[in-house]
Amino acid sequence: MKEIISHGRLRCTELAPHKNQGMEITYVEKGMLEWMVEGVPEKVEAGSLFFTLPWQVHGSVNLREPNNIIWHVLFRLEKDYPTPQSSFRFPKTFGFNKDEMQVLSNVLSASKRHSFVATPALRSLLPALVGELQSTHELREAQSKTLLRAILVELKRIITGEGVDTGKHTLSEQRILDLIAYLPSSCEQQWTLAKMAAHCGIQRTQLAKVFQKLTGNTPTEYLIHIRIERAKTLLRETDIKIIDIAFKCGYGSSQYFANTFRQAIGATPSEYRKHFNGLSAVESKNWKNIQFRSEAEEQRRVQTFRTR
Repeated sequence: MKEIISHGRLRCTELAPHKNQGMEITYVEKGMLEWMVEGVPEKVEAGSLFFTLPWQVHGSVNLREPNNIIWHVLFRLEKDYPTPQSSFRFPKTFGFNKDEMQVLSNVLSASKRHSFVATPALRSLLPALVGELQSTHELREAQSKTLLRAILVELKRIITGEGVDTGKHTLSEQRILDLIAYLPSSCEQQWTLAKMAAHCGIQRTQLAKVFQKLTGNTPTEYLIHIRIERAKTLLRETDIKIIDIAFKCGYGSSQYFANTFRQAIGATPSEYRKHFNGLSAVESKNWKNIQFRSEAEEQRRVQTFRTR
């Protein structure tokens, strides 16, 4: 499909600020990412959708992103659109008429957010599209266009609030969702799998299975993510000593905290604090001067990050 610039299931370990010559849509299967669009940070968690338009500079506020798996597709629009547009056009081959393009582009360009909880439909559509693009059967292109059209329509519905997750949760799932909501405010506790299971009133094996289904992570991985997120917030927004941050985030020593933080972020807590403080008005201004990443460079990067 000639309109597609890059696609794949990726482990995206870093995302330097850039602009794409097209529209990008990403579904996060696993991980907690902290990306920025036009200088505004947005957290992107497992089960979320993220999109950007050609003129929007985006990237990570971190030196390195934690372990994650994403489904990604980048495709051309009718032209490059280097400056903000209130409306734009998709390639004619997508099959949208003039009015449909107007509706889609108006909603996408007006959205103040770029990260949303993905609906069940979109959680299946994007992986299906990537699989179709990587296939070799005769009707590959026709099916890929059908799936991409459906993704764009579903994205519009999500942004406008028409698309909702109507899936009902079992009792075990709801108890684990309640635990997930509780963890950020209690991450200083010495949580173990046994304590988590007891909190939910279920067996550890069931906890692990359902947790993986709901978040894409094991309970231990998710707890680490929560603690690292809290630590990043405290490093950015306070002058609290690093050893005190370690205790507030559930770590028994500053060394263990520093090692865990460096493994996840690619920098020590002190380096992260210094780096984030460097995201000043000067650096934000530099983001505005970033030029399009070439299609060849984008394809090389995706090939580097691609996973099975």
